[in-house]
Amino acid sequence: MMHGASGPIGWPEILGLRDFRDGSATLVRAEQLRELSRRSAVPMIALGLIAGLVIWWFIGRVPTPLLAGWAVILGLLSISVGKARHKNLNRRGEASLKDHHRAIFNSVATALFWTLPLLFFAPYGGVEDAIMLGAVALVVMSASAVSLTTLPLGGLAITGIVGAALAFMFAQSGQVGIAGVAGGYAICLSYGILINGRAALEQLRDRIKLDEKEKMLSLLLRDSQTDQSDWIWQIDARKCIQHPSPRFSEASGIEATQLTGMPLLELLAGPRWQHEEIDDRVRNLLDLIQRGRTFSDIPIRYMRKGEERWWQISGSPRIDAEGRITGYRGVFADITERRKTERRTHHMAHYDALTGLPNRAYTNDLLQNRIAHSLKEGSSSAFLMIDLDRFKVINDTLGHPVGDKLLEQVASRLQSLMKDGDVAGRLGGDEFAVVIAHTGSGDELDSRAERIIRVISQPYQIDDQSLHIGASIGSAICPKDGRSAPALLRHADLALYRAKEGGRGVHVRYEPSFSRKADERRQIENSLRGAIERGELYLAYQPVITLSDREISGFEALLRWKSDALGSVPPAVFLPIAEETRLIDPIGEWVFRQACVDAANWPENYRLAINLSEVQLRNPNLATVIVSAVTQAGLAPHRLEVETTEAVLRSGNEMALETFAQLNAIGITVALDDFGTGHSTLRYIGDARFSSIKIDNSFIRNAQEECEASIAVFKAVVAMANSLNIATIAEGVENEAQFDLAKSLGCSQVQGYFLDRPMSAEDVMHLVREDLASAVA
Repeated sequence: MMHGASGPIGWPEILGLRDFRDGSATLVRAEQLRELSRRSAVPMIALGLIAGLVIWWFIGRVPTPLLAGWAVILGLLSISVGKARHKNLNRRGEASLKDHHRAIFNSVATALFWTLPLLFFAPYGGVEDAIMLGAVALVVMSASAVSLTTLPLGGLAITGIVGAALAFMFAQSGQVGIAGVAGGYAICLSYGILINGRAALEQLRDRIKLDEKEKMLSLLLRDSQTDQSDWIWQIDARKCIQHPSPRFSEASGIEATQLTGMPLLELLAGPRWQHEEIDDRVRNLLDLIQRGRTFSDIPIRYMRKGEERWWQISGSPRIDAEGRITGYRGVFADITERRKTERRTHHMAHYDALTGLPNRAYTNDLLQNRIAHSLKEGSSSAFLMIDLDRFKVINDTLGHPVGDKLLEQVASRLQSLMKDGDVAGRLGGDEFAVVIAHTGSGDELDSRAERIIRVISQPYQIDDQSLHIGASIGSAICPKDGRSAPALLRHADLALYRAKEGGRGVHVRYEPSFSRKADERRQIENSLRGAIERGELYLAYQPVITLSDREISGFEALLRWKSDALGSVPPAVFLPIAEETRLIDPIGEWVFRQACVDAANWPENYRLAINLSEVQLRNPNLATVIVSAVTQAGLAPHRLEVETTEAVLRSGNEMALETFAQLNAIGITVALDDFGTGHSTLRYIGDARFSSIKIDNSFIRNAQEECEASIAVFKAVVAMANSLNIATIAEGVENEAQFDLAKSLGCSQVQGYFLDRPMSAEDVMHLVREDLASAVA
């Protein structure tokens, strides 16, 4: 805002040699430049045409290089002046004295440009040419006087320089009288430029002051409306409040008589102001007032009788006729409600609605800030990623309301474990995080993490129920494991994966090998996605032998993968990845279709066994896929047996049992694989209607070493299976002693490397033909 005296402006200010004494003439300077650009369009075009006329006039008489050089200067000058004009026309707000000097520099450049024909073209012509150039010079000087009224020093520069060159030209040609007239004309024109310039600047200043008064009147009118929250404020040169309005008194909670004469600092800072305990915002505001600056929309926290309020203050200096600051005035606005809304919006955007902890995005920001502090201080910090164990079971069985209450209590416990500078956040679902501000050795981090696991694993009382969960933690340390939030997040996540893979309920610190293994896993996943299309998957078949006659009763299909890029990849490596990525569904369908096609070529007495994973049994369309494979291959359903593990009976068993029932309905049998390694129950075994049970090879090995417990369990399993009319198969038989032991313990069938290794489909057909030939013989 412009605040200046109403008297005449001094010549140094008019000429731009110094700024206005009140230090607030930036708006006047901006208006000067805008007005200059508005007036310069027509003169610029006219002078351009005159320059073209000069070039045409002197073609053939002035050396071409000289004429061409002048034309080039004309082009460059036109571009410079044009850019300045465009910038000034689009100028918003204020302009500095430096901007003013740039405009004067362009005027000087223009003046020097027009002196060139007077000094260098005239010697090549006669009297007529000199008269023509004199007329051009007079037009240039007159046009400048008209267009540069708001830039007096620029007008003086052109008039003075061009007038001097014109006088010099006539004097050189012996026309001393005309030279004197030219000089006198320049002096008269310069005087007119000064007088008109002062009037123009004073008019601009008065117009801006009028705009200011209109704005202030608008503020006063607004202050008079009782439904508005803004009010006018005013202080004197001592920074003490003057003429407080009733609204000011009401907003501050202080009587108008008490407000009058009160230092503004005392009002805003409260009792602390005498002890220099001042809020940074108030300190910044007072600094602006001390330097006589205009300011707007500065938020200030104000305590009104113990209630927190927020004001927004704008103001500008009051200037007397001699340019001295006599005080300030402006507007206060109560923005308390807006501030509350902004706080609520900020909280919603940065904090988890359920637990009140920082959400994923904000936790990431806090982590990045902590990393910056650690790198600056040369200290170590850590990031912990926490996953709740067994939470999903509680959430699914007892419902989301109970799950939400459980998460709230977990968040509360986490908060209670935080030290100064630490932050706990919720990443989503049952994942939490902790940013540890300062951590020493790895042992110290282990201790912190183990305490978190111990506290989270304590029982929870919710709705008269005692609930038990656990926690697994992966951590990464800055700067050792990363110097950015994304790096620490990724590395802590890899460590958490290892913690869950290692049995859960433990803390694992990140190691560089985790990243290498993750990269290898990603490479395997990417290659596995196209393995079927590239024909890299194939099946091997391991015979199942009947103990009574030592004859082959069937084959178990085993999936193998030989990658063009990775070579042979063990099933123990790629199958878990296929299950995690759900690639197991298309791969499993391919296995069923290919195995059924192969088995359809075997004799009728040979059966086919195919493994099903827990993940496959979550597919509601699995039975349809299997039936389709059997039907298209022309394989009798009773020749197919699907195998599953005990893990299926512990999770998602209802869908698994439904799938088994659908398969049993058309004659496909179901076998229980790796029996004895999990926690099977007789109820599930009966419900699933298993046709056979495969006893894990660990029992055979232990029984061979005469472990009485293993022998007893083995006999009990065989007896149970016989009572349910279920066949028993001993897996992993590796030598003749184990074969004889399985037979003596009552197993009906065996399978293992002692009898035959897995073989290709072609080898199976060769073996089948040999058996047929032997039988015929």
